[in-house]
Amino acid sequence: MWFRSYSTRPVPLAKARRRPLSRGAQAFLDATPPDAPPIRDLPLEEARAAIETLMREVDQPGPAMKSVTAASGPAVEGEAPDLRIYEPEGGARGMLVFFHGGGCTLGSLDAYDGFARRLAEATGHVVASVGYPLSPEHKYPAAIRAGLSALEWAREEQVRRGLASLALAGDSAGGTMAAALALRARGMPDVQLNHLALFYPVMLVPDLPEHGSRRVLGDGRYFLSHEDVAWSARNYLDDPALAGAQDVSPLLAEDLGELPPVTMITAGYDPLRDEGADFVRRIRKAGGKAAYYCFETTLHGFMGLSLAMPESRRAFRVLRHRFS
Repeated sequence: MWFRSYSTRPVPLAKARRRPLSRGAQAFLDATPPDAPPIRDLPLEEARAAIETLMREVDQPGPAMKSVTAASGPAVEGEAPDLRIYEPEGGARGMLVFFHGGGCTLGSLDAYDGFARRLAEATGHVVASVGYPLSPEHKYPAAIRAGLSALEWAREEQVRRGLASLALAGDSAGGTMAAALALRARGMPDVQLNHLALFYPVMLVPDLPEHGSRRVLGDGRYFLSHEDVAWSARNYLDDPALAGAQDVSPLLAEDLGELPPVTMITAGYDPLRDEGADFVRRIRKAGGKAAYYCFETTLHGFMGLSLAMPESRRAFRVLRHRFS
């Protein structure tokens, strides 16, 4: 098979430097005017509109679905999120709850429509894409409550449809939420997760010295920067002390045991690369099953940039294999 699961040791930084960015990744970076301000420096609504435009241009349209419908999750402590339900052609074998990226500040159901369609097609699951409340208007734990609502809805829908499996997935900050909810689900007797798929997630807000990818790759040259992560955290958290909470930094959870099988996809030029590998390593140390795939020549967010980066298609083929 053309792809392989990497060991839990991160790709060495020296190796990443020897392997240049792919043509698609380099062209994506080159398309940004050198004097363009970082998206975090734009007015909030302008930043959100910029992400909507980018995702429409580089990730849509996605594949056709048997159906795309709207739903709402049940209220959980006041949060009842909008859900968009994607049913793939040819039937489905499970339910998958998906959380979009954007640092808990940007992104939407519309922006990630192409991503959700590709996820449904690749996994053979009905995908419930979650329109969780964004920060800074809605601080932590509003998005987690919305996630719990979506998980409750998906569990009931799984039973109603007679589907065999229930999974969680998330892109970037959405991966943080998916991991946090998987940790919470261990204490829910009526929820049995069968898979957790994480795409270059933020696994912790504070830096750890052993995560060299943040130090070497986080200066803004490669799309995502230290400042972007810090900006998102300031938007999301009322109190900086919450950065160490399991919901916010899943890598800092005291126990990473009893999680469902995990698929971790990272990028070689992503500042978040090493913490993804570290999460997989700690899951395995706790006796769990986890596979780590690093696409060495591309950037953070590449799976949602499918028209610009062919690595996106290969990553979704990994998911097809992992969910088969």
